[in-house]
Amino acid sequence: MKFQSTTFLVLGSAISILLQACGGTPRTTESSLSDANKLAALKILQALNPATEATTTTSVEINWSAGTLPWDRYTLPVISPNGLHAAVQLGKPPSLRSMTGTDNSPIHSTTIELHLLDPLHGRKIAPLHIDRVGLILSRMANDQYVLVESPNGAQGRWIGQIDWATGTVTWLVADEYINAFPTMNAIGDLAWSRRNQSVDRFHLVLKTSTGEQSIDDGKSDWIMPMFLGVDRLRVFRITDGQLSLVELDLLARNPLLTAISIPIIAKDATRNIAWQIATTNPTPPWHDTHAFYHPMQNRMVIWQPNNSIEIVPLAFGSVAAAPVSDGTWLVATDDRIVRQQLGEEDGIHIRNSLAIPVATTSNQWTHLMLIPQGSRLQVLAINLSQ
Repeated sequence: MKFQSTTFLVLGSAISILLQACGGTPRTTESSLSDANKLAALKILQALNPATEATTTTSVEINWSAGTLPWDRYTLPVISPNGLHAAVQLGKPPSLRSMTGTDNSPIHSTTIELHLLDPLHGRKIAPLHIDRVGLILSRMANDQYVLVESPNGAQGRWIGQIDWATGTVTWLVADEYINAFPTMNAIGDLAWSRRNQSVDRFHLVLKTSTGEQSIDDGKSDWIMPMFLGVDRLRVFRITDGQLSLVELDLLARNPLLTAISIPIIAKDATRNIAWQIATTNPTPPWHDTHAFYHPMQNRMVIWQPNNSIEIVPLAFGSVAAAPVSDGTWLVATDDRIVRQQLGEEDGIHIRNSLAIPVATTSNQWTHLMLIPQGSRLQVLAINLSQ
């Protein structure tokens, strides 16, 4: 998730602006906004300012400090599934054109730091600085590595992994293509979007222990894939200005023949808007479900393709959500955190200010919450298993 403006309370209304900017709104006859206005709406959506006066309401849950992280006020850190590692991207953030793989010019403004979190005692531990500059932090990490991208101009866009323990960068994909948006499952399978330098359209690539497979319908722009468990892949697809979320069964010989989809935006969808929706919510790739921000419903929703109730809405105005092992969700709006049962309109009030919840695999700290405080993020640990 990305934030880059200066006002915190504008976040909720900015999502409404994004809804109008996305096009296809069922209750309006207004014409579509220009790309410039859409991008302006996205920038407002990214707004977040420190919540220095935040207080916490009483609940049965207990949270405690797990440390603090530096923050460029734009790029959220990537957390390992066990909740013990965090990668942060510092320096001047890349442009949206660079983040979406539209512009592949080399970047010289970013640096990556690796931080060891301490959910037990909250101790401050010196970070590990990565020597190579110009890397883009992906949204994917496991307990051994965090994935990054390296735009190299005519030499392609590479995908690498950084070892949490040593900071060593190992290149997983290094060729002349533009390779972006990597995701990895629990058994090490890698999926990403790839395009030719001369063709501005991404297709999917799946790399497993048995080989490499291209997934493409020959016309769509396939971006931001994410694993659900080990054998399903969800990916955002843009076709003729329409944006859909597509789920593929990777056990099939031809995953495209298993594709099921849900429409999100009916017209005027762009890669920038799809990227913003896809990165709004930190998604644990090891989990078998996920929530995403739906601009037409102005909230996070859960897509259940095989259930009688296909779309389950979360709290109105929600911008992030993390799954809990008992089937509830930790849901964030611009001014509170609630623990919500599916099918209910509201939930147990956890906090009365915005925090970004991140699910972990730990039984001691089931979730982390990221709270902005100026140029730093406070990290709280919380145990929802009790």
